Amino acid sequence: MVFARISSITFDASDPATTVAIGRLFAYLAMGVAAVVLLYYAVIYVREVLAVEATTEQWYLLIGIGAAIVYAASGVASLLFEPAWIGRFVDGAILFFFLFIALAIRAMYHDQPAAGDRSRLLPAWADYVVIAGFVAAWWGTFLVQTSATRLVVAVGWVVTSAWAVLYGVRAVRVHEGTTFAALTRHLLPAIVCVTAVVFVDLVTNHVAGYGALADAAWLVGTSLVAAFLFNTAVAIRQQGGELERMYDWTTWRDQSFDDGSLE
Repeated sequence: MVFARISSITFDASDPATTVAIGRLFAYLAMGVAAVVLLYYAVIYVREVLAVEATTEQWYLLIGIGAAIVYAASGVASLLFEPAWIGRFVDGAILFFFLFIALAIRAMYHDQPAAGDRSRLLPAWADYVVIAGFVAAWWGTFLVQTSATRLVVAVGWVVTSAWAVLYGVRAVRVHEGTTFAALTRHLLPAIVCVTAVVFVDLVTNHVAGYGALADAAWLVGTSLVAAFLFNTAVAIRQQGGELERMYDWTTWRDQSFDDGSLE
C-alpha cells in the first residue's frame, strides 16, 4: 500500500509518525509469522489430510501463501531501508496473493466429484494466460517505468479480490461438509479484510486529508489478516487431529454386532 515514507524508526513516543511506523512493523511481523505457520500446515494438509489429487490447488495455494510472506518481508524492509522501489514489492505481493488464492479457490470449486455438473466459464489454460499477463505487466512496468506499477496493481487488486470472494462463497456452498469448504471458510475472512484495506487505500489516495484513516484501516486490517491466516492454520491442524482421533486407542470402543452393545 502507499503511505508517506518514513526514513527510519526511532523510538520516540511523542512522534505520531514513528508510532504508526512501529505499529506497521509489528503488523508486518505478525502477518509474516502467521503466513509461515500456514504454509507449513498447508503442506501437511496436502500430504497427510487430503485423500484426493489436488496438485493444481496445492501449488496455487502455496504460491499465494508465499506471496503473503514476501509481502510481510518486503513491508519490513520498506520500513527499515531507504530505497523506494522496495515498496513496489509490497503492492505486487498483495496483488499476487489475491491472484493465486483466487485461482486456488477457483480450482477447489471446479474439483471433482461435484464439478461434473458445473461448466467452466474459461478453459483451464486461461489461468496460465492470466498469470503470465499479470507477471509480465507488473515486471514490465517495474523495470521500464516503476511509477506505472501502481496502475497495474490497482486494476489487479479490484479484479482479483472480487474473483477470490466470488469463488470463495461458491466453493463453500458446493463443497459443504468437506475439508475444501473448511479451508476456504477460514481463509475467506482474510481475503475480505485485505479487500477492505485495499478499497480504503485506493479511495484515500484520491481524497486529500484522509491519511490517518488509511493508516488506521491498514493497521487494523493487517492485524486481522494475520489472525485469520493463523486461524486457518489451526483449522488445518484440527482436520489432521480429527483423522488421528479416529485411531485413538484411549477413546476407541469396539462395537459388538451380536447384541449391539459397546464392549
